[in-house]
Amino acid sequence: MSDALDHIAYELLSRAFPTEDATRIFTEKVKQKPLYLRPSDTEVADARELRRRERLRKQTLRRKKQKPKPLSAKEKRALCIYDIPKESQKYHIYEPLHRMWVTYVQEVLGDGCEPVTAQAAAKLVSADFHGAEVEVVKARCVSRVGVRGIVVKDTKFTFEIVTRGDEVKTLPKEHSTFRFEIPSPVQASKASDDTNTSRNLVFELHGSQFKNRATDRANKKFKQKNLSDL
Repeated sequence: MSDALDHIAYELLSRAFPTEDATRIFTEKVKQKPLYLRPSDTEVADARELRRRERLRKQTLRRKKQKPKPLSAKEKRALCIYDIPKESQKYHIYEPLHRMWVTYVQEVLGDGCEPVTAQAAAKLVSADFHGAEVEVVKARCVSRVGVRGIVVKDTKFTFEIVTRGDEVKTLPKEHSTFRFEIPSPVQASKASDDTNTSRNLVFELHGSQFKNRATDRANKKFKQKNLSDL
């Protein structure tokens, strides 16, 4: 009881109540009352608050599982994702790519690539032309004829090339004919002492019949069509 007499709450109660009432109130409502230093987490919220918390929890989990939203075509153009940097627009940078492409196409055609059969031609049109060195030999726009360079981007409707003058040019496939060469080691005639010489296989590609992306051409079956624009 001596501890209660020294308590400031008992002193205040004794001023307002008789001694017996002050002792009873202090014992029941002050001394045995737990003191919470922070709001209790065990309080039961109302039904609306519980639903709101559950909804927020599910939204957070859904965002973690979902993949980031892909960029739109407009956003990609604004960010210049597919543009070639100015410092990379050099012809010599893509010469190793062209040599790799030549090796790749020779493997596609196979050892017996001469003469070129219909089966080998079907494989060739389904090949990837990134790294090919193409030249425009026919086009409705006369200024494009003679343009030559290494293909750095093969889209559905255009070839984007880097010329020997370190310029990037976009060539539309429609109404254009492209020529490219593939080195082919062949055996010369017996009169030339049975030595191997190097001869290029020359192909012409009609762009109007080639309007497909590289990934789409891999599984596409090409059919013979009349070339009405020639």
